[in-house]
Amino acid sequence: MKKKPKPPRSGEYSPVIGVLKEAIRDCGPSLPELSRQTGVSNPQIYRFMSGERSLGLPAVEKLAAFLDLRLAKDTRK
Repeated sequence: MKKKPKPPRSGEYSPVIGVLKEAIRDCGPSLPELSRQTGVSNPQIYRFMSGERSLGLPAVEKLAAFLDLRLAKDTRK
């Protein structure tokens, strides 16, 4: 039976985290403006961007919706 990979701990590399951070950097609005427009707290976004903390699913969903991102299963395997 194939083992499931462990999810990355805070601070470890994850492709999803990298894509989300890049999208946030490239989106245009400042982080405080992004916070205002998405409802994700400014400190939460700053800590995520600095690698200090990860984001919970509700925050990721709000940011992904604003940034027009979606998760998709990799079917190339």
